[in-house]
Amino acid sequence: MKHENFDVEQCEAVDPDTKKIGVHPGLSNAKYHGGKEEVSKSSLDVIRKSPAHFLHSRTVERKAPTAAQRTGTIDHTILLEPENFWKEYARPFVAPVGALATADDIKARLKELGLPVSGAKAAITDRLREADPDAIFLDDAKAAYADEVGGREILTEEELAQAEAVRASVMAHPVAGKLLDPEAGIAELSCYWKDPETGVQCRCRPDFWRRDGLIVDLKTCLDASPEGFSKSIYNWRYHVQHAFYVDGIKAALEQGPNPLNMPAPTHFVFVAVEKTAPYAVGVYMLDAESVDIGRRDYREDLARYAECLTADDWPAYSPQIEPISLPEWVLRRESYEAEEG
Repeated sequence: MKHENFDVEQCEAVDPDTKKIGVHPGLSNAKYHGGKEEVSKSSLDVIRKSPAHFLHSRTVERKAPTAAQRTGTIDHTILLEPENFWKEYARPFVAPVGALATADDIKARLKELGLPVSGAKAAITDRLREADPDAIFLDDAKAAYADEVGGREILTEEELAQAEAVRASVMAHPVAGKLLDPEAGIAELSCYWKDPETGVQCRCRPDFWRRDGLIVDLKTCLDASPEGFSKSIYNWRYHVQHAFYVDGIKAALEQGPNPLNMPAPTHFVFVAVEKTAPYAVGVYMLDAESVDIGRRDYREDLARYAECLTADDWPAYSPQIEPISLPEWVLRRESYEAEEG
C-alpha cells in the first residue's frame, strides 16, 4: 500500500551533518515526541503490528493522551524532573466558598432576592449578575484560575495525591530511591543515531541516565510483582526497549556529540511502581536471553521499516489466504484435558 500524502523523504536516513545525532540535553518533551523523521521504540511497536498501521500513525493527527497516559506522565515528572513539576502543573482548583455552580443554585439565590427564576442558565446568570454584582459563579472562578496558572495543566486532587504517593513509595524503596537519586544522573536526555545496518534514523529518551552507566526506566503499572511485571514486559515489549535503548545510546555516543560527557550504558534496570495503594515497588533487570530476544525483534522491525521505506510500500496483513487456529493456550488446554481424560 502506498500513500500519496506520506513524505518518504522526511523519513529517509540522511547525512548526520544535517540531522540530529548524538546526545541532546534540554530538548522539551513536546519537541522530542513531535519529530516524525526518526524511528522510536513506540514506532517499532506499530511496525510490528504492520507497516500499514505505522503509515497511518504518521498521517493522522496526534491523539490527546488517555487518562492512563496522563497519569504516567504526571508520575514521571514528579519523580524524574521534580524541579520542573510545578512549572508544568498547577495545584487543583479549589472552589470559593459560596460559589454558584448549577442553575438551581442561581435560581435559589434569585428567589432569595425576590426576582424571577425562569429562563435558561445564561439568562438567569445575567439577571443575578445585575442584581448582585458580588455573586460568585463557579464557572467564572474556574476561568480566572485557568488564566492565573497560564499554560500549566491543572491537576485534580486525586491526580496530585496519587503522584505524591507514587513518589513517596519509590523514594522510600531501599534500591529504587538510590537509583533515582537526582545527584547520580540526568533525566530525559534525548539520543539520536543512524542505525549502522539499515541507515535508518533513530531516537530514544532514557528516563534516567546515571553517571555510572546505569539506565533506569520507570514504569507505572497495575501489578509490580515479578509475575505481573513479567507479563507487562512481554505485552508492552519492554525487552525490545531494553535492547533498542542500550544499543542506540551507544551508537549515539559513537556518532555524535556528548556535551555532558555521559558514559556508555552498562546495565538497564526497570523500576516498576503500582498505580494504586499501597503503591508497591519492584526493581528488575532482564536476563540475557530476554534481552537477546528483544534485540532480535527490534532488528526485524527496523529491517522491515527500511524495506518498506525503500519500496514506498506499506502492507498490512498477508494478501494470501492463511491458515489460522485457536490460540496456542487453548490448544494446549485441549491437549492436556484429552490426556487427563
